[in-house]
Amino acid sequence: MSMAVRMTPMSLTCAPRTVARAARKALACVVLACAVTLSAGGDGPAWAQDVLRPPGMVPRPPANVPQNNPFNLFGGWTLFNPQKPPEQAPAPKKPPPEPDGVVYDSADAAAQGKKQAPEKFVLVIGDGLGTQLAQGLADLYVTGRANPAVVARTDDDLGVLPPEQAAGPELMTRIPEAVTASRPSATLLVVGSNDLRPLRDGDQMVEPLTDRWNELYGRRLDEVLAALRQRGAGSIVVVGTAPVQNTATSASYEKLNDLLRTHAARAGATFVPVWDGFVDEEGKYAVFGAAVDGQRRRLRTNDGMKFTKAGGRKLAFFTQKEVTRLLSDPAKTDGPGGQPLPDGTLPAQSLSDSPRRASILAGGSAAPAPSPVVPVSALAGESSRVLKDGSPLAPVMGRADDHSWPPRAPAAPAAP
Repeated sequence: MSMAVRMTPMSLTCAPRTVARAARKALACVVLACAVTLSAGGDGPAWAQDVLRPPGMVPRPPANVPQNNPFNLFGGWTLFNPQKPPEQAPAPKKPPPEPDGVVYDSADAAAQGKKQAPEKFVLVIGDGLGTQLAQGLADLYVTGRANPAVVARTDDDLGVLPPEQAAGPELMTRIPEAVTASRPSATLLVVGSNDLRPLRDGDQMVEPLTDRWNELYGRRLDEVLAALRQRGAGSIVVVGTAPVQNTATSASYEKLNDLLRTHAARAGATFVPVWDGFVDEEGKYAVFGAAVDGQRRRLRTNDGMKFTKAGGRKLAFFTQKEVTRLLSDPAKTDGPGGQPLPDGTLPAQSLSDSPRRASILAGGSAAPAPSPVVPVSALAGESSRVLKDGSPLAPVMGRADDHSWPPRAPAAPAAP
């Protein structure tokens, strides 16, 4: 009796599903076997490495992920050990703030509470520009122990003009008390910004920077410098004005600087120009520029007249060099010999006016011997011998062709 297998549509439909299910199981076994091989440290077949390689956008695992984890199917990267975010670099350290110096009201205030009191004091007296200069000078001096202390007696409206014509307090009345309280070794006079006003000359008013105004203002400036000298203000330094944003005012300040320079030299004081430090390559007013630390910084404020912190230090930098020079050489406080001129002023000191200083700087003695005077006839006769006979010139003492040793005394000049 034969049995016939009856194929129904249902069985034909289920057969492909069974085959697909079996194929998927077989593929899973192959994948599992390859994974076990890779995790065990074997190289495995090349195709398995290509199939099981993580996608390109997956980052490589960090070094702290264990490589012997059985779930590490992709060389250490796994969902069970997610990659840790990289450690952030420490923030760069900010440079320490620049030290701020202290400006004092008197010498006693500068010495109060200090084990080693300052021995020298610098008095800054003048207008608002002097206020910023004093602070900048104190900032530059703060790092040194032997530096002088800075004492300031300034007012924004202070000037040289007489009290009935000035816009603010009178400078002459403040000089005695300021010098007595500060006991200065050097005094910086900062004036000019408030002085461009008409001056009374009898019954009429004289406009600024005219010839008559220059004469009257110069006379008043001489009185101020003489008062400082008589009160014992030490070495006197007249600080020039700086350019401002207003072109007309800036041009007036430039002319005023010439007046300050002339009368400072007449009184034996030192004039310090600061103009070039605050202009650009074309000589115009500059807001930004090189600061004392060499960096390009903002030097002027928005009002076009005052200075920033960096600008005040640059302003003081020019005067610091002169103050240091004067304090290191007390002989430069007065003019040569300290003898006043017939008009009562002290002449400005220069190197050419003092042969003794020039000789000392050149390595000579304090009283150099005068150079011998050679008559013109002797020179003519020597030139004739050189040109006609070909004889060499006689060596001159101290010249390169003088090879005598020990040095010989200068020969007496030939008689005419």
